[in-house]
Amino acid sequence: MDSATMGIVISVVLGIVCIPCGVFLGLIPMKADQVTTKQSRASQMMCFIIALVFIGLLIAGRDLETWAIVIGLVIGFAIGKIPPFHVWALAKWPFLEPKKPAPKAKRVKKAKRK
Repeated sequence: MDSATMGIVISVVLGIVCIPCGVFLGLIPMKADQVTTKQSRASQMMCFIIALVFIGLLIAGRDLETWAIVIGLVIGFAIGKIPPFHVWALAKWPFLEPKKPAPKAKRVKKAKRK
């Protein structure tokens, strides 16, 4: 296999791998106060690994593969933000549900002094 064919194969594989990563990033809540600890850890770890691969390929001068990563992530993110898919995924995987807001403290009335 020559290097051009190998580059195309690697870029296709990276693009296909990055689509589910983008879907996951599209499904977790965008607001920081709604993200659970597990979601935060998972997204940070995934983004760290993707960034390492991306920077490594960028330094190696592999432009096609870096573009495949970006395009795969964008396509996956767009799929994750489709409203019917988003609702279906939240019902299927409870891990993706936003954090429940803490109940507001009730105001206690001061007792009247006699």
